[in-house]
Amino acid sequence: MLDEKPSDKTHESKGSGVNVNHMNSLPKKVVRSCLRCGTRNPADAEFCSRCGEKLRGIKVANKKEKKNLRLQPVENQDIEKGTAQAPQTFEVNKIYCGDCLQIMKQMPDNFVDLIVTSPPYNFGLDGYDKHVDTKSWDEYFATLHQVWVQSYRVLKHGGRICVVIQPLFSDYIPSHHIISEHLRGLGFLFKAEIIWEKHNWNAKYTAWGSWKSPSMPYLKYTWEFIEVFCKGSQKKVGEKQNIDIDGEEFKKWVYSKWEVVPETRMKEFGHPSMFPEEIPYRLIRLFSYVGDLVLDPFNGVGTTTLVARKLRRKYIGIDISEQYCQKALGRIEECDSNQHPAVYILSAK
Repeated sequence: MLDEKPSDKTHESKGSGVNVNHMNSLPKKVVRSCLRCGTRNPADAEFCSRCGEKLRGIKVANKKEKKNLRLQPVENQDIEKGTAQAPQTFEVNKIYCGDCLQIMKQMPDNFVDLIVTSPPYNFGLDGYDKHVDTKSWDEYFATLHQVWVQSYRVLKHGGRICVVIQPLFSDYIPSHHIISEHLRGLGFLFKAEIIWEKHNWNAKYTAWGSWKSPSMPYLKYTWEFIEVFCKGSQKKVGEKQNIDIDGEEFKKWVYSKWEVVPETRMKEFGHPSMFPEEIPYRLIRLFSYVGDLVLDPFNGVGTTTLVARKLRRKYIGIDISEQYCQKALGRIEECDSNQHPAVYILSAK
């Protein structure tokens, strides 16, 4: 855990409140469905009572209650304009612990070169340290919109923002389209939509919707979306000597379907939704120069900031969880102890 007083590397800020008591009051109706035959088994079962298949762990409890909460309408919230009374300086190469909106408001205008982030998906995941992953969709998107407002302000002219997102298709909410419309509405220029193909075994469940009927089939997805937008210009000016992408990588990565294996160490880090290092590795090298400043306002356990450090970029990471901030710091410190940070480059895949 972090010290009560922030160290020279970690700064604390009071996070925004959520209705934790409401979530804690949800009834614990937990079953484990078999991926092979679809049989619903008791929560404490290890193997399917029908076919004997080993059951996977439960990632989301109380799905129906959480879905009802997400779909509740809320009153319209005023969108705060991106005019912050920000200082002209802000320390970089640091992990900040606190509410990302409050911390971003302290950043100068036109300050960041690249934002690489993946906000919580509002899936109802129970494994987060601080974040409550079930809000009404209206509240969820209103909060994200405020983050995009600040993102536009702090990005430099020609800077890019890359948002990794997966819609919750069971709610029929196209999160990737809604976020893209928010960004366009703020003045961002669309640059690309990348399909991150995970070949994810989690999509092999037996929830077919209207089985063998066109009534209401449920479609399955093995990919996520990466929405890429620019501020002011599609072109980002930089020095030739600060380009670190080679020809073979460039030819491979400009094809906008990336087949990348999902992160396998989420239990190790205690975080339920991480992307692997390969995702920010490609985004940072394709969309920024050596020495640029990379920001992740939803930094989690610090994959973006770790890769930025390895790739000789400056970085800022923000997360509301002290536990995750500590892990993000630890990953960078371990990297620095093993390799000289001025020369170490993550090997290409």
